[in-house]
Amino acid sequence: MNPYEVLGVSEDADEETVKKAYRALVKKYHPDKYVNNPLADLASEKIKEINKAYDMIMNKSASSGQTSGGTSYTGNTYTSGAASFANVRILISQSRIPEALAMLEKLPRSAEWYYLSGRARMQIGWYDQAISFLRTAVNMEPDNIEYKNALENILNRNTTYTNTPTGTTYSGCCSPCDLCTACMCLDCVCPCY
Repeated sequence: MNPYEVLGVSEDADEETVKKAYRALVKKYHPDKYVNNPLADLASEKIKEINKAYDMIMNKSASSGQTSGGTSYTGNTYTSGAASFANVRILISQSRIPEALAMLEKLPRSAEWYYLSGRARMQIGWYDQAISFLRTAVNMEPDNIEYKNALENILNRNTTYTNTPTGTTYSGCCSPCDLCTACMCLDCVCPCY
């Protein structure tokens, strides 16, 4: 595999160009875009290939004395016990959320920390906390497409039911009152209800 070909950059591309190409491809093939989609497995394989290519290029840059910033969406290997953002991403992708959250507590609270904390909480259904963490990540790094996409995704998922200080609002087709009224109607019409 030619990592430069996978990312669509030339072999003499600078680090910023590589990062830009990587972010664009992650945005295009991000698993959140393929939820309940027949292409989900294909997108997952593609993101692994993109991450591997990115890691290869960045590791090459780091070994040649250039600095490398950033971490790929998910790593290829998991080093047991080693606290790193790459390992947290792997744990989240494997739905090992308690382990991911425990590992996060050992890491510095950067934008990536807040992003991964939000992703982990989103996966187990703690949406209010997930939104809070993702918003913090986006506020810390407003140009990070991965963070923005995750926040937009959860906000879009969370529009059908919202807790508000004054009560509960529903934007779906039925409110609890509608459902209760329907049940009363069924009780009048159907003897077995």
